Amino acid sequence: MTLHEETSQLFVQILILLGSSTILITLFHRLGLAPLLAFLLVGLIFGPTGLQVVTDAGNLSAIAELGLSFLLFILGLEFSLPRLYALRHTVFRVGSAQVLLCTLAFALALRWWGLGWEAALLVAGGLSLSSTAIVSRELSRLGQLHTRHGEIAIGVLLFQDLVAVLLLILVPVLAGQGESLGWQALLLPLGQSSLLLVVFYLTARHLLPRLLREVARQKSDELLVLTALVIVLLSASLTSSVGLSMELGAFLAGMMLGDTHFRHQLEADIRPFRDLLLGLFFITIGMLIDLELLREYWFRILVSGLALLLFKTLIISVIARILGEAWRAAIPAGLALSQGSEFLFALLALASRDRLVDQDVASFLIAMTIVSMVLTPIVIRHGQRCVDAVLASFHKPALAELGQHRSLPEQPHSRHVLILGFGRVGQIVARFLRPLALPYLAIETDDVRIAEASAAGEPVFFGDSTRLDILKAAGAHRASLVVISFDDAGAAAKILQQIRELNPAVPVLARTRDDADLDRLMALGATEVIPETHEASLTLVSHILLMLNIPSRDIHNMIDKARRERYRMLHGFYHGERIGFLKKDVPQGEILHAVRLSEQSWACGRKLHELSLPAELVINEIQRGQDVFHPLRTDDFRLHSGDVLILCGELDAVSAGEACLLSG
Repeated sequence: MTLHEETSQLFVQILILLGSSTILITLFHRLGLAPLLAFLLVGLIFGPTGLQVVTDAGNLSAIAELGLSFLLFILGLEFSLPRLYALRHTVFRVGSAQVLLCTLAFALALRWWGLGWEAALLVAGGLSLSSTAIVSRELSRLGQLHTRHGEIAIGVLLFQDLVAVLLLILVPVLAGQGESLGWQALLLPLGQSSLLLVVFYLTARHLLPRLLREVARQKSDELLVLTALVIVLLSASLTSSVGLSMELGAFLAGMMLGDTHFRHQLEADIRPFRDLLLGLFFITIGMLIDLELLREYWFRILVSGLALLLFKTLIISVIARILGEAWRAAIPAGLALSQGSEFLFALLALASRDRLVDQDVASFLIAMTIVSMVLTPIVIRHGQRCVDAVLASFHKPALAELGQHRSLPEQPHSRHVLILGFGRVGQIVARFLRPLALPYLAIETDDVRIAEASAAGEPVFFGDSTRLDILKAAGAHRASLVVISFDDAGAAAKILQQIRELNPAVPVLARTRDDADLDRLMALGATEVIPETHEASLTLVSHILLMLNIPSRDIHNMIDKARRERYRMLHGFYHGERIGFLKKDVPQGEILHAVRLSEQSWACGRKLHELSLPAELVINEIQRGQDVFHPLRTDDFRLHSGDVLILCGELDAVSAGEACLLSG
């Protein structure tokens, strides 16, 4: 096959894989499933044991491995050298204990299964490792990288990366190919690694910031993106050239640049490449599944994958707890690290090549590991919630055992302000209450925040605010005011139901991002609902009008009117080239749209009450020349040619309303 034919074939393969991934990810988003599962399924369908669109994943794997490098670079930006130094106890204590105990247990199990001691130790070491790609991506997506269990997970992963290097070195030694090298096979790469670390430190600390400052002066986005790509690829190739992993080099480069002010720009530039190449990486993992083996041993593979998750969760959680971590951090860290590692695939490939492990055994272990990886996003996403629920049900014993929180007082407070959630908003409320000598009590679930605030003398206690017994213990039925300070409409709705059961009369103030849930929360008993985006806008407007010398009384009347009308005048915005609410993670909202009537328009000459407009559509105003009218739909207002109607509603309602006005 000529080079042109190989290139064309690779292009077609990537096109099919990415096109199929696009369709499946769209479907999986609707079903609430992780995109990772879609990539794995694409690899399974089009791989060598499926439709055989791709029979050799070698070229794809080389490209996909760059995705891991980009991921580790971004992760390095998040964890700078001072932060890594702060995690040294977690890296070496928890990490070493976890790898040692898991390797020993897995080696005994594999030896019982029939593997030789050399192969059993090698594969057991691979099974003790966890997936850096999956864990870091899921923790980052959920915003848990800087939680305590996130720090434990990342610290252990760093140690596992060092172990992975040693395991790669051991493959030829255990296969009998490195006997002549003896200790040189181990000491030479360690010396190279140490020298490389020094080079990385000096370069990233002194040379790269100057280079990036010079690039930034050019004010060229293309040049900055190109520089970011070169930094990642160069650092990865340097570590690869001395026998270490590409991912380790990318991580070190990111870590050294984590303290510079270029961090956020570099992360934004690299992220699109990371997401695309990581998708290809997970597709290549899906191609490793042997469908025939899956059909024959699917039950054993499933049970083995679940057993792997349970065993590693137990081992890591217990180790972290013994070494002084709280259960609320130890258990989620164990859940996050419970899966097998993508590194095991490379290890098994080398072991099969050197005949340390049979191909059937390698295929079974790969399938088992993939099962654990597929379940990991679900485990990470819901694990923390389950742990909180379990510990909250035993909150007093749990808190006493942890020694980091205070349990709720036996005698509830009276006539106090109850603050539910002690994040930024809750803490700001407390700062204004304290000088006024107004008593308050806060309920929080973040153990680190509770420990910090309690040390400063704040009356903050552990508890799940949605639970009736917790609210009762916090004295919600005797409070003078309840403040729901966090932005979670679902939790706020549960809290309102519980509070109204305890005390129908206590005023409750709820915070939301916007007014999408305002009516629902008011119906459930909220005294006031504060949409933070609308209030920020009103504050900005009041300052603008004051600077324009508008009388403060007039400003107050305008702002007060907007609040009395439940922010009605703030609803709807004229959309731009891209409608904002079509973007990811942004709920659909109202837009404004102007419709001008011509003589041929169906609505021209008709009264408003004769129009069959959608029920959820509102006509904000009608402009006729210099005059502006604010009609109701039941008015006898007759429309004329040249009238401009300002429609307000969701996109579908506005489109239907415009069609009705113009063509009936």
